[in-house]
Amino acid sequence: MKIKPIYLLFVFFFFIIFCNKVKAEVLVSTIPELNQAIAAAKPGDVITMKDGIWHDANINFNSKATMSAKTTLRAQNAGKVILNGSSKLIFSAPYLIVDGLFFKEGALTQSSNSVVTFGSAYCRLTNVAIVNYNPLTFDTKYYWVYFQGSYNRMDHCVFKGKNHMQPVVQNDEENSLYNNVDSCYIKDIPYITDANGREIFRIFGYGHADQTGDGGAYFTIEYNLFDHADGEGTEIVSLKSNHNLVQYNTVISSRGGLVGRRGKNNTFHGNFILGQNYAGSTGIRVAGSNHRVTNNYIADVAEDGLRLITGEYYEKSLTDKFAPKKKALPKYLQVKGGYFANNTIVNCGGYGIDIGFAYKNQWPSLQMVLFPEDNHFENNIVYNTKAPVIHEPEIDKKAPLDGFSFKPNYFSKNIVFGNTSSMRSTSEGFKVVNPMLKLNKSGLYFMDNLSPAINFGSLAFQNEVIIAPGQTGLKANSKTQIFPISADQVGPKWWR
Repeated sequence: MKIKPIYLLFVFFFFIIFCNKVKAEVLVSTIPELNQAIAAAKPGDVITMKDGIWHDANINFNSKATMSAKTTLRAQNAGKVILNGSSKLIFSAPYLIVDGLFFKEGALTQSSNSVVTFGSAYCRLTNVAIVNYNPLTFDTKYYWVYFQGSYNRMDHCVFKGKNHMQPVVQNDEENSLYNNVDSCYIKDIPYITDANGREIFRIFGYGHADQTGDGGAYFTIEYNLFDHADGEGTEIVSLKSNHNLVQYNTVISSRGGLVGRRGKNNTFHGNFILGQNYAGSTGIRVAGSNHRVTNNYIADVAEDGLRLITGEYYEKSLTDKFAPKKKALPKYLQVKGGYFANNTIVNCGGYGIDIGFAYKNQWPSLQMVLFPEDNHFENNIVYNTKAPVIHEPEIDKKAPLDGFSFKPNYFSKNIVFGNTSSMRSTSEGFKVVNPMLKLNKSGLYFMDNLSPAINFGSLAFQNEVIIAPGQTGLKANSKTQIFPISADQVGPKWWR
């Protein structure tokens, strides 16, 4: 039987497409073989590093890849490829995946960029560990992970034991957008006294220099576990840019807190901060405008639960003792237009909510006098704090501060119970009543069925799908709960 040419053509094209989709896999056992395989790889190929010790492996992963055919560099067996010495990795082409490597007890020998660098876009680091990758001297500066590209993802990784200068993870100041870190385990990052600049995450980007436009870093930090992740002891997550999202993370016994340090329009949602009375532990702190802090559960922190810091007035000297920094930026931006709702704050060693933290701090050399204004507080529960549940410092009306006036902050459907002394906020918007929280077997506070918080909050939040335990604004019997992340849910499976 004669086959028509049209069918032969169809078979030919099918064969070509089929061949293009077949992934080539190559096993490499030396650094020269690895470099050769990276150079020769085609989109969709898999390069497998043989189990064993890889010393001083400087991996420039720049293979060809496409969105539909990503190229992968992986361990023969996850966790069994050990990189030490001065080994490091850079993604320098898009659509690449690295899977299962273990950077263990090596060190970069001089201050440089990072152990892992995302130098391109649409790349992924997964199932990887960096442990005790520390230099001989504390002052040797490098990051463990540096984002210098966009649309990258790092997930199910573990970072343990970083004890030198620079943050664990850094986002670049420019051209690094929409990066994502999720499902990672950050553990045992020791606190070093007077070592500012050792945040766990420091997210630079548009907004860091108080730019007035609406750009941002658009960085997402979600579903991660921070366990004794102390670092500098003040800022675990430090957002220094606009439009970032920090959600559904769990922080356990770690110094510092989640911080919106500079920038605007940042969101902290659905996080669990379990201080366990650990020294230096705090909840969430913000500076700048239009932040959203919603559905967070903050318990047993040694200091304050929620802090709205006072901004610094920088337009002119109010006294002859004003000593501005060299950079022409205020130390902190004024908090305004923020939205703080549905948070549960219990058993704080300091204030529950501190509105105007650090007011007139170091006055007059600093001009920390811009009180938070035009912020909305709705449906929060603040329970059993050592200091007053809500704190607002007395605003100084004497010269040279008599010319300042601030818009009011707004309060609606909040429940507070405990130390209500020195509460200056209007009683409207607060209900002083025991919220009837019950401690469950997991050590979390939930509302009793008779809690006055049920059906109390604003209708706008009664249909919130995911909530932190104790959230007000609930319909009876309509609770949907999220829970803290545990160590068996994050990081590489081979690590657990």
